[in-house]
Amino acid sequence: MEKIKLNDIRIDGGTQIRVVLDQNRVYHYRDCMLEGDVFPLIKVRFDGSNYWLYGGFHRYHAMRLLGIKEAEVDVKPGTQKEAQYDSLQENYDHGLPLSIKDRRNKVLMAIKLEGEEASDRHIAKIARVSPSFVGSIRRPEVKGKQAENRKKSADKAVSETSSTKSVVDYNKEPEARAGEAPDESEIKAAELAMQADQDAMYKLLESDDALATAHEEIKRLNHLNAQLEIRLHGLMNERNEAVKMVKKLQKENDKLKAKK
Repeated sequence: MEKIKLNDIRIDGGTQIRVVLDQNRVYHYRDCMLEGDVFPLIKVRFDGSNYWLYGGFHRYHAMRLLGIKEAEVDVKPGTQKEAQYDSLQENYDHGLPLSIKDRRNKVLMAIKLEGEEASDRHIAKIARVSPSFVGSIRRPEVKGKQAENRKKSADKAVSETSSTKSVVDYNKEPEARAGEAPDESEIKAAELAMQADQDAMYKLLESDDALATAHEEIKRLNHLNAQLEIRLHGLMNERNEAVKMVKKLQKENDKLKAKK
């Protein structure tokens, strides 16, 4: 950690993986800083002459908006090229999510650093993306074929949705299962399942192969839906049995009153 002048930090060294900065995020950070919020240090590499910024561009510009001249910075010795490699590792599992264009830019940066002869798998490891994503950028014709295969997978998933639902026979009266109404643990399990579904949605949105991921998610949800449909039908049956029992008891009670 070192306190340096912001004017001494260079942001023109090809160390920014985002195509466009989020201006709303910059102003939001500025407002939070005014309120006294403490942010992680911005990150730079120092080659003996220049400080190359590679982590915290939104924070850097927020501080510039506030007119801050000097700031504590996470400084590591290293070259401009090392800063470029570092930038590829930023925002992988935290911070503002990268757009598709940003991730594409990461791949192009990695190819430039490693060379055209580097394999898709190697570039993917450097850029922290999937090999298929690298391949789709290097070979657009492959991407078109992958899109066609994904469409087929999606059509298959829709077909499986129909076949899964047909397994449940709603005309058949299930056996009564008294005493199996949802309890507190089942309600809690439902809340956890809802949270899991939200996590799955975010995973789908961030996936390199969204349609393939959607296909697997549809299969899982179909299975879960079938289980819930059966359970719901069982609960409705329990309710009907309870209503019948109440009516029967009411009749017996009426008979007892009549005899009196």
